[in-house]
Amino acid sequence: MTPQIEKLYKEYKRIRPVKIDVQQFTYLVNLFPAMMVVMSDDVLDTTEWEAVKSLARAMAQSLPEEQLDPEEQEGLERVFVTEFRYLLDNTERWKSKFLNVLSDLVKENNQNKEFVLESMYLFANASDGISSEEQAAINDLSKRLNLEY
Repeated sequence: MTPQIEKLYKEYKRIRPVKIDVQQFTYLVNLFPAMMVVMSDDVLDTTEWEAVKSLARAMAQSLPEEQLDPEEQEGLERVFVTEFRYLLDNTERWKSKFLNVLSDLVKENNQNKEFVLESMYLFANASDGISSEEQAAINDLSKRLNLEY
């Protein structure tokens, strides 16, 4: 982990005393642009929210089985859903901090760039295709994060 992500993690934990580790928090940072895309039209529709919840489930299940029992996995899924909802409601508060850290994280990592870009398109496509607002957000964020590779 980079010192920047550690610093942001500590700041976030001061405000949000959530039970996730720094690696799990890094997932939130990587997915933050997708959250911005979802909210680019100022509407979180049911289909988009279901996509967010599915992502939270997938993130909780991505940990090795020996680390979490099913009850703990469900608890972690609820934590991710809660934090996604918080970030959707507080995008402006975290925008510059998350994007600055993410910019450093993706700088030398094409896999990370690809993940961030694909997740933005995945969320934009969650309901009725990609709107012009969502495409504009993807373009702006891609430029801001230098995702072209």
